[in-house]
This record gives sequence, C-alpha cells and structure tokens, in this order.
Amino acid sequence: MSESTMTRRSFVTAAAATAGIAAVAATASKAEAKIIAETSSAWDLDEIGEPTETLTCDVAILGGGGTGLACACQAKQLGLEPIVFEKFGWTGGSFVGVEGSFGVETHWTEEAGETQTIAEAINNCMDFHHWVPDHGLYLKFFGKTASTIEWLESLGIEFDHVQQYGDHKAWHIFKRNLDMGPGVSFMDSFAKAAENLGVQIELECPGKKLIMEDGKVAGVLCQRADGTVVKVEAPAVVLATGGYANNLDFLYAVSEAKNEILEPQGMVGRDADGIKMARAAGADMAEGLGTVMWCGPVMVGSHWGQADYIASTQPVLWINEKCERFVNEDKWENDFARTGIAQRNQTRTYSVFCKGDLDAWENEGVYGTCFSFVAAGEPMQGFTEAVEDLESVHKGDTLEEAAAAAGLDPETLVAAVAKYNEYCAAGVDPDFDKNPEKMHAIEEGPFYVAEIGLGYYCTVGGVKINTNCQVLDTEGNVITGLYAVGCDAGGLYGDCYDVNKAPGSQSSWACNSGRIMAEAIAEQLA
Repeated sequence: MSESTMTRRSFVTAAAATAGIAAVAATASKAEAKIIAETSSAWDLDEIGEPTETLTCDVAILGGGGTGLACACQAKQLGLEPIVFEKFGWTGGSFVGVEGSFGVETHWTEEAGETQTIAEAINNCMDFHHWVPDHGLYLKFFGKTASTIEWLESLGIEFDHVQQYGDHKAWHIFKRNLDMGPGVSFMDSFAKAAENLGVQIELECPGKKLIMEDGKVAGVLCQRADGTVVKVEAPAVVLATGGYANNLDFLYAVSEAKNEILEPQGMVGRDADGIKMARAAGADMAEGLGTVMWCGPVMVGSHWGQADYIASTQPVLWINEKCERFVNEDKWENDFARTGIAQRNQTRTYSVFCKGDLDAWENEGVYGTCFSFVAAGEPMQGFTEAVEDLESVHKGDTLEEAAAAAGLDPETLVAAVAKYNEYCAAGVDPDFDKNPEKMHAIEEGPFYVAEIGLGYYCTVGGVKINTNCQVLDTEGNVITGLYAVGCDAGGLYGDCYDVNKAPGSQSSWACNSGRIMAEAIAEQLA
C-alpha cells in the first residue's frame, strides 16, 4: 500500500478520532445556531501569516480524498500538472467508508439486465428532488457515469457487482476487504494510480486562503504542519475539502437539524474549509446549503459496518425523548435518508429491544438488511456482546429499570411498549403502517434502551457551480479559476439523499465531478 494512502492503523486511529467527536451534543441551542448563521463568525477563515515558500502548478487541488484524486488523475492524463494539498498525513478522506457508486447504462448494468436509461434516471431524481437541481448538471453528470466506471477500472480499481437498492440496479459495489473498511481497498488502488501517474501530493498542507487578482483566482495559500506558509501560484484552484460534516457549529447553523446527538460517519477534517474560502472570494451558495446526507439511527459509539452498527439499524421500536414513535422503523431499509429526516426533527432518539431480539439476530438472522454488510435473515454472531459493550446502551431486568437508566420516564415507556406490542399481536400498525413481518413484540427481559444518535455520511449542500463545476458569484457570473467538486459543491439535491433512486450518487458525483472539472480546466488552459 502506498505510504500516502490510508493504512488499516491510520483508518482505525482516524475513525476513533471521529468517534470522539461523533457523540457530541449540540454546542449551541437552535436559537443560538440561527444567530451564528446570521453573523460572519461561522464563515471566518483561520488567520495565516506571510508565505515563505512558493510552488507553481496548473491546478491546485485542495483535498486528497476520492474527489481530489479523481481530479488529479484525470488532470494528469490530460497533460496538466496538478498538485494535491491534503490536510492529513494520508489520502483517502471519507471515501474509505464508501461501499459503491451510482452508474447508469454501464457495462455492469447491461450485463445484469438493468434497462433504466440515463433520461429515466435523470427524470426520477429530478422528480425526487422536486426539480431543485440544475438539469444541465444532471445531464453532464449522469451521462458520464458509464465512462467513469470504465475509467476507474482502467486505473486498476475493481468492482465486485452491481446491486439493487430501491428501484433499480445502479449501485456498483467495490471489490474490497471489509476488514480494512469498505472503501480502503478502493482508495488504496486510487492512490497507487495517482502515484503511477506521477501526481504530486503535499500531505499535512491544507489550503487556507484563496489568492485573488483582479477578481480572478491566481492561487492559494496553504500551511504546512510546521507552520510554514506556502504560496501556490496556479491559474486554477479546485475545492475538494469534503464539505462541513465535522464542523458541528456550522452544520447546526445552516441546517434544520434539531437532534442533539449527531453521529458523523466518516473521517475527521471536513470543516467547511473550501466552502468558507469560496464565500470569502465572493461565491454564492447553492439552494439547500444545509442539506445533509442523513442515514438514520446510529447507536452512540458504534462502529461503521460492525455488529453494533448493524444493530442500530434493525427495525425494532424507535422513540423520541417523549417515548413517542416518530417514523415507520422498517422504512430505513429502503429509504434511510427520509428516515434520517424524521429523526432529525426529534430532540433525542432511542431504540428499544429485548433479549429475544438479540437472540434472533445472532441465531436466526437479522430483521433487516444493512447495506452490503448483512442481509435480512442472515445470522450475525456477536450482537449481544457488541451491543452491551456500548455505554450508550442501557440494560434492565424490567422496562422500568432500562427506562430509568436511559433517563426516560418509566411509566411512559411501559405504556409505549404495551401499545406497540398490541400492534405486533394484531399484525397491524395503524400509526405508521409498518410491515407486519418486521414487527416483533418486546416481551422477554432483559430489556435494552439504546441512545441512537442521528447518523450522517456527509454534507451535500455547498457552493453554487455551473455545468463545468466553475464557482459562481452572487450575480451568477463565473469566478475565473475557481472550481468546486464533491461535497464542496451544492445543487444536486433537494432536502435529502436520493438513495432509493440513485444509490451511491454522492461518491459517483465525487469521481465524475473531478473528471468534469479537469476537462474544463484543460480546455480553459489550452
């Protein structure tokens, strides 16, 4: 594995760092967050000194995740000289957790017998998002997914199969070693491809401030770990810093999130760097700046893809701080994004289950499929131990004991469970129309009440761009030399992820936008 990519040890270390901030309650109330949004403080850039070192290149790419490496590899193949500036000591970003990417009319979908056309996919997604996205951007993006799959394969990146999630087979699953994290193998191959192409990567050297001359971008100031400020002279600067998923104050300020416990799934370092730099340069924000890729319940402290994470998603009884149900719990399996929206609107959320559930998951199989990790009906050993090891899971011989341990009103929880058990016995859920096959009475102690934070993979609201990924100002004019891609770019979503229409759309957008941008820059500099 290349030294510049994510190793298993660094993946675990970074994931642990993420877990350290993941279960953080809001640092500001909703009212305070709105005040933050209305002031300039949420947008302030870090102070930076005068440069003492100068680098020159055709394209300065800020961020070494999947988006940044796609930009760099395509740029290099087009005869450009890019330099990637990465905040951490490794490349990969949150792509190390990605399972697959969306594609339509690919050789994989054709071989699988999938008949969905590009036009149908665009219409389905535009309707899902109430026609908020730029249709022209969709035409370019969706029309490129097939060639991008082949392009990635030409770089040595392998896919395992195309999987149906939602309406169509469009989710192209990477071939990988799950013990290394879902996307680590993908990023390992990507980093090796960049290395083979001779891409220059500056690690521990994040971008801090854009250099503007006569209203155009002329480069960027970056800062090394030792404090050295680097002036990068470049006619094109690409923002690929990953959005703002780890900047909780910023997230609460620009989004509608009410849940007090957020569980970002992905690496640290996604701090709105690129978005703030763009705004300082006069950029406009796309509609839906606060759009977040919510993924629903995550037991506080659980680990992506492991038994405790899979237990988080099982369709048992989900309640809020008032012991009220707030969503059809089995909706998660086919549309976790909208489940996340429902959870977003609760102050606190909990999962309630019993020993009978744990025994069933371990010995008979899980109730609900969890992405590509485990399918419904597939036994999952280790559930009980993994769940009971979490401090966020409260256990009691009686429901009253479990409720008290979780800080809930015992009588109210007992009443809520009794009502739910009645629905299970009748095989009908008059409140949310839950599938009777997913309804399991909570009767056998010990009982468990788990604190479930609101999980999310990334933020997808960002800078306003045109179909060439060029950043636009508030008058709709191009800011020459400035590009935004991946999670720094906005305008592809309405209020949530289109997972049941285009699963893996954001990871696909990351790679496709990188290629679109590189081609646009090559044309600009020709």
